[in-house]
Amino acid sequence: MSHRTQIVVVGGGYAGVTAANRLMKRDDVTVTLVNDRRQFVERIRLHQRAAGTHGAVVDYADVLADEVRLEVATVDRIDAPARRLVLADGSTLAYDYLVYAAGSTGATPTVPGAAEHAYPLTSLEEADRLVPALAAAGPAARVTVVGAGPSGIETASELAEQGRTVTLVCGDLLGPYLHPKGRRAVE
Repeated sequence: MSHRTQIVVVGGGYAGVTAANRLMKRDDVTVTLVNDRRQFVERIRLHQRAAGTHGAVVDYADVLADEVRLEVATVDRIDAPARRLVLADGSTLAYDYLVYAAGSTGATPTVPGAAEHAYPLTSLEEADRLVPALAAAGPAARVTVVGAGPSGIETASELAEQGRTVTLVCGDLLGPYLHPKGRRAVE
């Protein structure tokens, strides 16, 4: 019996899922994906969740290769010398190779008043906090979206399509990363 290389991927976002699926194309590995929730969060759809037009979550069975094992857990510590993860429940998970794809987080607001009055939109929980705030404000309430990156533009567009009055605050140029034709379409 030949040894199969044990690969553990920490993080079930886009990078983790992509890494796990690509690694499964090899015949000599087993892959375990460790994530703290049972469903894949489509971060690029969080604006739609906040607006109530898309759930922004799908089952991992729909995005992971069949052979990838999903371990729903929180990693407490990486014990690199022993090549194992210590999980929050005290159990351990051994690996030959570790892929660390734990994702990103939003910036801590430094603008006075932002922490108290703004609604960031970088996680499922933040999108879910925005839903009742938008409902309580009512459809006639003006909404200001700060930041004209892809998420800001998508959020402003989604809310405007619902008939809301939206102001998008950005730098000197809307979507400076866009081709001029794309920028005109967004404007």
